[in-house]
Amino acid sequence: MSQTILIESNEALKKIYSLNLHTFVGTDVIYRANADDALALLRILPQVSLVITEAKVGDEETAQKIHEFIKEESLNTNLIVMGDCPSLHNEVVCLQEPVSWENLIRQAASHLGVTIQDSINRVKPDYLPVGLYYFYDIQRTPCDIYIRIKKGPSDYQYVKRIHSKDVFDKSVIKKYEDQGLKEFYIPKDYIQYFTTFVTNNLVAKLEKSDLSLEDRILTTANAHDIVRDSIQQIGLDEATVDLADAGINSMVKSVQNSPEVANLLKFLFSNKVSYAYQHCHLLALMCHYVLSKQSWYKEEHLQILSFVSFFSDVTLKSHQQMQISSMRELAESNLTDEERHQVMTHALEAVKILDQHPDADDYIKTVLIQSHGKVDGIGFADNPGEELHPLSRVFIISDCFVKTLLNPALPSTKKDILPILAARFTNPSYQKIIKALEQKFI
Repeated sequence: MSQTILIESNEALKKIYSLNLHTFVGTDVIYRANADDALALLRILPQVSLVITEAKVGDEETAQKIHEFIKEESLNTNLIVMGDCPSLHNEVVCLQEPVSWENLIRQAASHLGVTIQDSINRVKPDYLPVGLYYFYDIQRTPCDIYIRIKKGPSDYQYVKRIHSKDVFDKSVIKKYEDQGLKEFYIPKDYIQYFTTFVTNNLVAKLEKSDLSLEDRILTTANAHDIVRDSIQQIGLDEATVDLADAGINSMVKSVQNSPEVANLLKFLFSNKVSYAYQHCHLLALMCHYVLSKQSWYKEEHLQILSFVSFFSDVTLKSHQQMQISSMRELAESNLTDEERHQVMTHALEAVKILDQHPDADDYIKTVLIQSHGKVDGIGFADNPGEELHPLSRVFIISDCFVKTLLNPALPSTKKDILPILAARFTNPSYQKIIKALEQKFI
């Protein structure tokens, strides 16, 4: 799904525009208050397809400022201005006020390369984008695959690049990736067929017993990213449950046979594995290590904590959101109120999603909802107490360790990370878990 930044001061209009952009154009709308907020997001999400903004917010020349940034950074991001902006009349689409939502939707559809079906007065995309990682573990597709070429300010052409009978491998996809391509396009009538095809192939591959460790980790990473995409777009359906289960079982196998942490980190970074899966895999690995040092450890505990690791951040949409592990970090972040709310409630929301998973019992849900130290699944506890489930405590320490390890602005060695954890988590059982981490890693 494409992403659109919307800057609109009027709350009523913001809701009208947002609802219709999502419903008729099929774009994910992200609110921003002014140019600085929008530019901060564009720096970390340069793939945003469209910015719709008021010409001015207060005394700020909002549209002009955003336009200059897009040009300076050579972004492939379109701009629609609502209101009078003489300096941009010959550069971008400027809609005179009052702006009707019908006209705005029509312009947004044109910029995002979708077509209007006048018979039902509804805009639907003819082609839907899918990330290149969907193609890493397949050698053919059930339909033709396209790339999108920009012919003009609001004109796109879809060019066939992979035929349904073609045979290819990951190196072919990597060549497109090296050229800067981030997504292919699927004809809308084939998207469900394509997704099912990819899911079935991934499940079959993950269930193989002879996969090399490296191939297993990379395939599981792709499965994890596809599960996240599916949940955020359509929820947890049967095919996604099957893929998630195969991914969790595969991750358990790879965790039990993991290389040393330093070598694993090098492998994850050099293969450009997403932050979401880097965190997920390392978290399961740390949980496994801590569990192996506990006298009460049973093999089923690793399955539970791997399950929780796989789903813990599934509702979060950005790297920045996933890095947060305390209320202080959340308060100091430059996230919007909406994004902060997503972080605050993501444990609770993940548990709600697992209501649709047939194997997610109360045991798993308890550990997940307590995964940041709060029994209600909302926010983060600075120094969680002994009332939490023992597996929740293992998860909390492991999670903070991994997030610190993956943050380039924080210490990256065990020697430096453990004192930070010891100072924050002072209750006896947490100190015992931290003590276990002092021993030599596998």
